[in-house]
Amino acid sequence: MNNYGTLLKKIRIEKGLSQKNVYSGIMTRQTYYLIESNVSMPSFDKFLLILEKLFLSAEEFLNLLDPEYFPAENQLYYELSHAVFKKDRKQLELLLQLTNHRYETTKNEKYYHLSLITRAMLHITFEEHVLNESAPLDQLMLPIKQYLLGVEKWYLYELKLLNNSLYCFTPSEAIALGTLVTQKIDPLNQKEELQDAKLRIYLNLSSLCLNNKDYTHVMRFSQQAIDHAKSDYRIFEQLIAQLNFAIAQSAITAKEKSTNILKYLDILETLGYCKIVEDYQKILRANNIT
Repeated sequence: MNNYGTLLKKIRIEKGLSQKNVYSGIMTRQTYYLIESNVSMPSFDKFLLILEKLFLSAEEFLNLLDPEYFPAENQLYYELSHAVFKKDRKQLELLLQLTNHRYETTKNEKYYHLSLITRAMLHITFEEHVLNESAPLDQLMLPIKQYLLGVEKWYLYELKLLNNSLYCFTPSEAIALGTLVTQKIDPLNQKEELQDAKLRIYLNLSSLCLNNKDYTHVMRFSQQAIDHAKSDYRIFEQLIAQLNFAIAQSAITAKEKSTNILKYLDILETLGYCKIVEDYQKILRANNIT
C-alpha cells in the first residue's frame, strides 16, 4: 500500500476537488499533504472520512489501489455465477486457484469461504469433478455453516455469504439458515444494501424450495420477499415472488395454471424475460401444473 497517497491525490484531481475540499473538517492541510505524499497513514476513522469526501467505498478504493491483491468481492462472485451459468469448468478451476492463492497470501477468511463455494459449485455442476476432494458436499460447506451459526450478529458480509452459498447447502440446511436472518441481524439496521440482501435471500429460498417441491416454505419465503419488495418498490423481485407463491398455491390445490400464474408469466414475457418464462414453464411441468 505504498502508493495509497498517490492514488488519493489522483482520484481527488480527477473529481475536480481541491485538497481543502477533502481535508476540511477532518484534519489540517499539512497532515493531509503528508498523506497524499505517502509519508504518513491516516487513522482508520479519518481514512473513511477522506473516502467519503471522495465519494468512494473502502472496497472500491482498495480494488483501485491493487486489483490483484484486493479484487472486489462483488466482482469475484459475479465471475463465479457467470462461470456456473455458462458451465465453464476451466473458469471455475481458475477461480478456485485464485481464491486459494488469495487465502494463502492474505489469510483473509472471505477468500477461504469463496474457495469453498467454488469447490461446491464445481461439485454440483460437474459431479465427477472433485479436485481430490473426498469430502461430501455437506462436509465441504461445514466451515461456512459453522461460521454463520457462530457469528452473534450478521452484517452485510454474512447476508451476502449466505445468499451466495444457499444452493450449496441441502434444502433443510438452507431453510434453517434462512430462518435465522431475522434473528441474526439488527432490526434497526435499515441500510439499503442490507435490506436488498435480505430480499434476495428470501427470493432465492423461495425458488430453492420450489425446485424441491416444498410448497409450504415456498409460500412462507415468497411472502417475506413480497413484503420486502413492496417496501423497497422492487417490481421485478415482487413479481417473481408472487409467481412462486401462486405456483406453490396451485401445486397444493388445483394443479392447473391459475389466472395469477398466467398473468405474471405474461408480464414477464412482455418485459422481455423470455428465458425466465421458459424456465418457469419447465417448473410448471415438473410440478404437474397444466
